Amino acid sequence: MRVADRSIGLGTAQFAFGKGTAEDSVATVRAALEAGVRLIDTALAYTRPGVESYAERLVAVALRGKTSDHPLVATKGGHWRDGERFPVDGRPEAIRAHCEISLRTLEADRIDLYFLHHVDPAVPLEDSVGALDQLRREGKIAAIGLSNVTMAQLDVALACASIAAVQNRLSPGDPTDLPTALACAERDVAYLAYAPFGGPSGKLPAAVHAVARRRGVSVQRVALAWLHSQSPNIVPLVGASRPGSIRDSAASLGLDNEDLQDLTAVGRRC
Repeated sequence: MRVADRSIGLGTAQFAFGKGTAEDSVATVRAALEAGVRLIDTALAYTRPGVESYAERLVAVALRGKTSDHPLVATKGGHWRDGERFPVDGRPEAIRAHCEISLRTLEADRIDLYFLHHVDPAVPLEDSVGALDQLRREGKIAAIGLSNVTMAQLDVALACASIAAVQNRLSPGDPTDLPTALACAERDVAYLAYAPFGGPSGKLPAAVHAVARRRGVSVQRVALAWLHSQSPNIVPLVGASRPGSIRDSAASLGLDNEDLQDLTAVGRRC
């Protein structure tokens, strides 16, 4: 199954940066799987001080022993946590070292989808992508992704290797990157939308709240439905930290004509 064939994914940044316990996080992953979520997104940088690869460790615990209907697991390198700092290093040797850490932590022989977390301005993007492609040819990763990139950067990368997915910020409250998502669709690249509810300080537009009240559903489900309505290649990543939250987000919502009319102005803002 292609990346874009997933309806939503579970993002795990909240495991590291939120206030939940390890038990909460493991229960959330397992609830996501029970609800039919088949994409788990994590990263080397999603960690707590003094605990390397915190979120990846919890994903590994939650998936341990699951041999059937295994989800696609995505993670990221070239970026990590060092105390309160988050350095970026896109050199081939750094990307390889980070990939090896993630393979061990996730208890995997191969990573399904491996992202360059941030483009390193000190390293030619072609060198970083070349390192990812070498890892793919060696069988350490199955597919390549890029996170926090522009379309110009994606096109540079596509000239070097096959890119399966882009992961950027996109929500009804901040639709600025929607043209990038649509351009990815033209290039047959999946677009993973992180912070689909606007992030910790984000707000969803009044229209989203109005549709949610009329339909009797959560504003989160309306936000996800809006993203799905923009393009079939968009896969929202829900940063849930409780089982109930991911179960709600996994329940699909079809928008009717009245909903779409109310939400039309959201897309015009980009």
